[in-house]
Amino acid sequence: MSTTPVTSAEAKAKAAAENAAQIERRRRKRAKISAQLHVRAVGCREAFEEVCKSIDVSRDGLLFTAARGGYWKGQLLDVTFPYSSAAAGFNTAQRAEVVRVTEHGSGQYGVAVQFAASKPADKNADQAATKGDPFAAGDPSARGNAEQKKQPSVVLAVESDQRTADVMRSILGQDGYTVIVARTAQEALEVLRTTVPVCFIAEVEGTDMSGHDLCLIIKRNDRLARVPVILLTRAAQPADYAASHQLGAVVCMAKPFKPERLLHVVRLVAPPPQIKSAYGSRVSSSAIERTL
Repeated sequence: MSTTPVTSAEAKAKAAAENAAQIERRRRKRAKISAQLHVRAVGCREAFEEVCKSIDVSRDGLLFTAARGGYWKGQLLDVTFPYSSAAAGFNTAQRAEVVRVTEHGSGQYGVAVQFAASKPADKNADQAATKGDPFAAGDPSARGNAEQKKQPSVVLAVESDQRTADVMRSILGQDGYTVIVARTAQEALEVLRTTVPVCFIAEVEGTDMSGHDLCLIIKRNDRLARVPVILLTRAAQPADYAASHQLGAVVCMAKPFKPERLLHVVRLVAPPPQIKSAYGSRVSSSAIERTL
């Protein structure tokens, strides 16, 4: 019984047909919908966020219209969909990767993203996760170098007011902490490239980047995720405290603060070597709040 050999042309035609069928199946799974979504860039030097409108949704991802540029293929985003700005809105962010960007003109961009949960695992996943990471250097040994430069008693603070910066250095220095004060968020990010502090302090109402954004960037970075973050706020509004805890800060303190109070909190979350016997190495946020 003889069989007819399959030619390369037939094989290509069959592959094209299968590809077309797959595209059609994906198209049928999509739904046209007009709903708001919130987009936040993850770990990029120029962090941004905006509320957009989705026009095409599937189980694997979605296509939305953006009012600004700055998106690129491979970029990591936190996408909250559907999104509500109401105080009682139930919003859950999902990690997604940009797979296509199309310029529509008139300042509009079409951005297609794929949700990370639907993306198949791949051996280069760790490398892909560093795309847009402000702490990832081009040198493959950058992570190892950064770990070697860990200093066990470094406290990094973002503070533009010189008087407050001097108070931090004085009060924390008495306990043996080495205090590095960055005047801007960008300066702090540069320090974090090579240093893993025992504690990070920032003001919610930052000049070039909010303390909430900085906290999010730190908590989404594998090398820095365990660094305790203390946020300071001038507004002292309930929303600031709630948002700070949701983003992973151990405590949010009103500003101006009593120096002794700041020292007490830093001791709780990152005790210096000479007093480790008196303070635990890990203290819950609720326990800290009870002591303030």
